[in-house]
Amino acid sequence: MPRVAQRNLLFLCSLILLGTGLAWTQQTLTVPAELVQFPELIIHNAKIVTMNDPGITNQNPGTIVQAMAVKGSRILRLGTNAEVLRLAGPQTRKLDLKGRTVIPGLIHPHVHVHNNAVTDWEDANPQVMESIMRRFFVAGKTYAELSRGIELVIKEQMANPSPGQWAWIDVNGRGDELGSAYITGLREGSMTRQKLDALAPKMPVFLVAHPQFLLNTAARDDFMEFYGVEPTDENEPLAITIDNTIRRSLVLDRYFPAHMDQLGKILEEAMAARLTANGFTTFSSHIQGLTFVPAYRKLQREGRMPIRFAFAHRNCMQMELDIAGCFLRGGDFEGMGDPDNYFWNIGYTVGAIDGAGATICSTMPKSQQQKESEWCLLEPANPYWKALATSLQSGQRYVLNHAIGDRSVGYFLDLVDGLIETDPGVTLADIRSRRLTADHCDWHPRSDQLQRMARLGMMLACTPRSGNDYLLEGEDVSPERAQWLREQPSIKEILATGVMVAAESGLSLNYLKTTGAQEGIDRVTLMKMATTFGSYYVMKEKELGSLEPGKFADFAVLTGDYFTVPQEEIPVASRPLMTVVGGKTVVLRAELAQELGISSVGPQIDFEAEGDYGGQAPSITGGGGE
Repeated sequence: MPRVAQRNLLFLCSLILLGTGLAWTQQTLTVPAELVQFPELIIHNAKIVTMNDPGITNQNPGTIVQAMAVKGSRILRLGTNAEVLRLAGPQTRKLDLKGRTVIPGLIHPHVHVHNNAVTDWEDANPQVMESIMRRFFVAGKTYAELSRGIELVIKEQMANPSPGQWAWIDVNGRGDELGSAYITGLREGSMTRQKLDALAPKMPVFLVAHPQFLLNTAARDDFMEFYGVEPTDENEPLAITIDNTIRRSLVLDRYFPAHMDQLGKILEEAMAARLTANGFTTFSSHIQGLTFVPAYRKLQREGRMPIRFAFAHRNCMQMELDIAGCFLRGGDFEGMGDPDNYFWNIGYTVGAIDGAGATICSTMPKSQQQKESEWCLLEPANPYWKALATSLQSGQRYVLNHAIGDRSVGYFLDLVDGLIETDPGVTLADIRSRRLTADHCDWHPRSDQLQRMARLGMMLACTPRSGNDYLLEGEDVSPERAQWLREQPSIKEILATGVMVAAESGLSLNYLKTTGAQEGIDRVTLMKMATTFGSYYVMKEKELGSLEPGKFADFAVLTGDYFTVPQEEIPVASRPLMTVVGGKTVVLRAELAQELGISSVGPQIDFEAEGDYGGQAPSITGGGGE
């Protein structure tokens, strides 16, 4: 081909390529806006502590950055102000936090917000409850005084009950030794069913000194028949093993099935005010009462969950004659839930393996009377033992809710070790992968138990060990008890063995205090316990617990710098000004909203108010007992 022709051909090809390029450029400029991946939210000029180092024994808070971009429900990018702000589009909301500290959303591993919410609602609406029950409190220093008080309630206060109306009588308060012993009917002068039937042959009567309780025949028959269980002496101890079965479902399952919208609103408001407003973005609890699950499911389907809820299955304890058979037929559904992770399962539980107060199952030195009051719900070869064994043999994750005493926990460890030794289908590797848990750890683990827990790959959810100081006070504290308590390992020592601990009381200052022989932990470790470690407890460490690209955009903006303020200022510094769950602002306090020039969002709680959810927020107790 002549040279001129070659030049002309090349020129023509260049024009074609140039035209194609121009067409491509023009098409790019007309790409629909919804296809452009701009973040909806950017927070910048902040101290964002990612907590992306899950190390148990180090004090590294992970990467600290200035800005974060959120797309949808997930974190898109973290970095410097310049790196992240350049991603902003025309509709991106940009919030200048003026140096404030941002942390991952707190995770509460054990709080029964639904039980507390319904109880509060009952107290505020006694007229509605009248058709179901009336509640009374009887106190006394002797059995005779208690009996006289109960008789007055039945014969005078409940002289003309409505059809089916119960008399609910609390005796001497929660965990009282005298009240507990009185209800068991084991001593001369204590209450028995026969005596209660004589006082109230037709009206249902429920006596409770938590966790001990007593039903008259009318109450026993009414309650069991409501759940379709034949009310016999043989069936009763199998179906009703603990007072919570009645306390948490008598009103719930009778009133609210016809008022589900009302229950949903109660739960939604309680979760937002008691948890999300305190910086929590995830919580865990068992569910007791058949009406709660459909209520939570309704909120989840309607997009009204203000917080994520990882629940433990406890319905095998709801009037079930064969707990072990219920576990056997239940299957393994840990992790199942909605794709947005607002409501999912983390395993099975029987709820509690020991009591409360005087009834706790422990090797702690006690008086003879205290030993007689002990109540070990889990003992070798009893129905609870068989149920837990069946659960573990069925491949289920078991969540040991409410385990306070070391003796009850010892029985559980014996059970697990025994299965590993005798059942080829239960291996150590399998058990470790399930992350079995034990809650509260008030009087457990002992040092020897701690080594066993580490071997089994267990996790703990703990309140501050300094809360047990009251057991060292008083003239009746024996030297043996004092020595026993001082020998219990601190949370710092527990973590040193490799056992991960989640914080049951948020960022409570009590975790950091040195008390007696117990050494407090450092504030970075506490933050890990309240965020990163909690994500492992709820089996969602790939989605929650730290601020990383791809994880859910769950975070809180704090009032001060938790990491640098003097220790005594931590309660105020850790109060959240803003809580975001899945990229959605659930709470924005008025003081920050005004500064940002936008409207406040969600409940505006009074941090100075007294009570479980005020004061040292976000420090929240387990709440609701077992």
